[in-house]
Amino acid sequence: MEMLSNELERLFGSLSDSTRIKIVMLVMERGEISVNEIAKSLGKSQSLISHHLACLRNCGILKVEKKEKYSVYSINGEEIRELLEIAIQHVKKYSKSILGCEVILEEKGKETEKEKIHGI
Repeated sequence: MEMLSNELERLFGSLSDSTRIKIVMLVMERGEISVNEIAKSLGKSQSLISHHLACLRNCGILKVEKKEKYSVYSINGEEIRELLEIAIQHVKKYSKSILGCEVILEEKGKETEKEKIHGI
């Protein structure tokens, strides 16, 4: 159970970053999309997007295929798509209580402090 717990923490942790969430939502919206298109759409550097895509790919959320000279990303299977769609519906239903969750706010505050200290 401990190993499963750790793996679930990593899976959901991969979705706890705002840039990665935006990437996943963009991929869901477009179906397939290249690194360059993601970077342009989000106004971020290609290297930063590639870094986040590696995380999402390693966690099994996105898959990559070569199409001609481009790497094209898409959602990795129906289970992940369903999980994401259920999460979106859950957020719509519980938005106020999610946004008001003090534990998450405290954790985010601690992360922001760490980022300031380490210059991230």
